Amino acid sequence: MVLGVTGGLLSVEDEVTALLSPGIVAVPAREAPRLTPDALIARLTNEAPGRRVTLLVMSGAADRAAQVRLADGGPGRGVETYVDPYDGRILGAARGADFFGFVRRLHRWLILPGNGDGWGRTITGAAALSLVYLALSGLYLRWPKGRRDWRVWLKPALNRRGRALHWSLHAVVGTWVLVLYLVMALTGLWWSYGWYRDGVTILLTGQPAAAAPPRGERPGGMARREGAPAPLDPAFAAFTAATNGLYATASLAPARAGETIRIRAVALDAAHVQARDEWRFRPDGTLDSRDLYAERPLGARLVGSVLALHEGRFFGPVGTVAFMLAALAMPLFGVTGLLLYLGRRRSRRRHAPEAAQVA
Repeated sequence: MVLGVTGGLLSVEDEVTALLSPGIVAVPAREAPRLTPDALIARLTNEAPGRRVTLLVMSGAADRAAQVRLADGGPGRGVETYVDPYDGRILGAARGADFFGFVRRLHRWLILPGNGDGWGRTITGAAALSLVYLALSGLYLRWPKGRRDWRVWLKPALNRRGRALHWSLHAVVGTWVLVLYLVMALTGLWWSYGWYRDGVTILLTGQPAAAAPPRGERPGGMARREGAPAPLDPAFAAFTAATNGLYATASLAPARAGETIRIRAVALDAAHVQARDEWRFRPDGTLDSRDLYAERPLGARLVGSVLALHEGRFFGPVGTVAFMLAALAMPLFGVTGLLLYLGRRRSRRRHAPEAAQVA
């Protein structure tokens, strides 16, 4: 029930924070050109002395702020904030970000000590496995034996009262959302168990999962990079030219001199925010490799879109809304299931004396 409600809330995080943050997430479009990545990083170095940019997300829209991640060398991922793409001014975090950060920790780890390294991940993984069992066993128990009117199987009997109403809501509404719950649970297990993630990756792609980076290091430049930084502008200019400037977002991180520069971009017509193309450029802006999401095999697209599958965004706006409503409805099954259990116990206690007399 907790995971369902928190997951439903997280599915609208971007929309809610954008609505609450005019002047932060969105900025007035201007005639002046937007700052290049190197110029933006230089401005931020002056704006936030003692901190370094570890991730930069450029927006393709003229009226959207850029996002940066600033680290001070301490533990953790750093601070994420929005910046004005025209002058580099720090705008701050989106309003509501702290609330959704709490909801995310509750959803992932039940805010138990240790976060992802504590017992929270173990408990949420067990809950996801339990949801798979409950969904499949419920389907087995409900499956019609012989000929049956499917309208009865799929239409709740709202005119009933008491235990009959609880059973109808639990069984019929559960049938409606069964497939959605299976997708949520099976994708949720991706973050709970390494063996599960590795097995799914091999099953869908035929290749083992990429090795996890060492602790304290994250993809996209989270680790401290020693040595002179490589300029990002030649690579970003080449990317902009290759896409004609038509992209939703482009994420890039500082690199050492001589390293290839990776740009993970979401196209304007992308089906969801995880449909990322990956571009790699040499420091002089020469294209090194390009991996477009649309050209990947289905298995690779699924592996790269686990979060979008988990949230329903993989299936478009209708899928997003359906998954959100199904997640928020999770308490219905917890409450009706408990009421049905208690009702059976009362019935057994009530009939126990009669059974003893018959015996």
